[in-house]
Amino acid sequence: MTNSNQPFALSRRAALRGLGATLSLPFLESLASVANAESIIGQEAAAAAKVLNGPPRRWAMMMFANGVNPEDWWAKGEGASMELSRTLQPLAPFREDLLFVENLTVFNSTSPGHQKMFTNFLSGFEVNSSPVPDGAESLDYYMARTIGARTTLPVLNLGCESAEYSGGGGTPSIYWGTMSWSSDKTPVAPEIYPRRVFDRLFGKARLREDKSVLDAVLNQSNRLRRRISTGDREKLDEFMSHVRSVEQRIEMAGKQGTLEGWHPSLTEPNMDRPGPDLPQDVRNHMELMTDLMVLALRMDKTRIATLLLNRDTSKMQFDFLDGVGGAPMHGISHHANDPGNKARYQKVNLYHVERCAYALKQMQAIDEGQGTTLLDNTMLLFGSNMWDGHIHDGRRLPLVICGGRNCDITPGRILRYEGDDNRKLCNLHLSFLHRMGVNDRSFGDSTGPLPELSA
Repeated sequence: MTNSNQPFALSRRAALRGLGATLSLPFLESLASVANAESIIGQEAAAAAKVLNGPPRRWAMMMFANGVNPEDWWAKGEGASMELSRTLQPLAPFREDLLFVENLTVFNSTSPGHQKMFTNFLSGFEVNSSPVPDGAESLDYYMARTIGARTTLPVLNLGCESAEYSGGGGTPSIYWGTMSWSSDKTPVAPEIYPRRVFDRLFGKARLREDKSVLDAVLNQSNRLRRRISTGDREKLDEFMSHVRSVEQRIEMAGKQGTLEGWHPSLTEPNMDRPGPDLPQDVRNHMELMTDLMVLALRMDKTRIATLLLNRDTSKMQFDFLDGVGGAPMHGISHHANDPGNKARYQKVNLYHVERCAYALKQMQAIDEGQGTTLLDNTMLLFGSNMWDGHIHDGRRLPLVICGGRNCDITPGRILRYEGDDNRKLCNLHLSFLHRMGVNDRSFGDSTGPLPELSA
């Protein structure tokens, strides 16, 4: 029995796991020991997107860190005759489904530090290197909060490299590990274990466990409220609104069917449950996580998904690629313009592009009715958070929108934006929001939606 006169001890790992969520308390100044608390997931409103009789629209992202070899990342022309650089050659079969958006930038990310051009990619906030995470709600969680109620998982965050990595100067390591934030104080680390993702998507037995842990969280929060400051109570109240959304998600997971007349082409997973261990082979790991992302979208378990192929300052090794060796990705990106180092850099970039092509091949083959495929109904943003990783060049970003024909995207083209107003990456994010049915006038530091995404 707890003694009310004793300090309230709460582990930062006291969490609700399951159904694609990790639920824990926000950072509270009254409880400094829980700084860097784990992520929460939330949704507040009913879906803002209009109900469709046909396949729903999806938004997804596949990103890799530490930039590209600039001379080997280019596209020219249009449609079937579009020319692609050697790094982009794996995307050649899909050239009519590609929309290159060139010269965009996160304006707050042009200073040398890595953390200033990674964790803010999906939100555009100005990074402050403080001991306590301080950011802004990212695009994926903004979508989840406004339109995520239609699916069991409002958003699915996947990764192939752990977010755990020590930073310097008192800066939280999470800045190097994720692009997703569910609130300004709550960075969301991606899930890197394939089995956990599979069980969140399809594990029916987890519902009872989720409900029991949720009850425990509610009891803990009531006891905690009496021991924290007024300011922290406001944060706790905000947190509890997210708890209520988890209750709704548990209820949603027990229902059959969808809210629309459309039904997914697959009702049971077409892959085996992955093993319990973290894959040690990068190739197997990336393939599994890609398969799970595509499957979740196909089965309408979620309509918002992110996959980080590797994190910033990545320690991932690509020694399985001929001539690359055992240096980590971050080290390879600092090529110092040495021809041998740049050749290794290009090979790693090429491998990342092949991962995108692997996903597009699956999505293009999935018929969703009304003459459309999963690729037609998904806006997949692919690329990196830097241009030339050697000099941490964030002044332009290597980005391509894949698919989205049925989402008011006209692919098979190259758009190069000029002028500070149009170059803001958050303008692209605002454009995605509009196409997903969220008609807000601004997002982050946006000045308006990008023109010409649809011709």
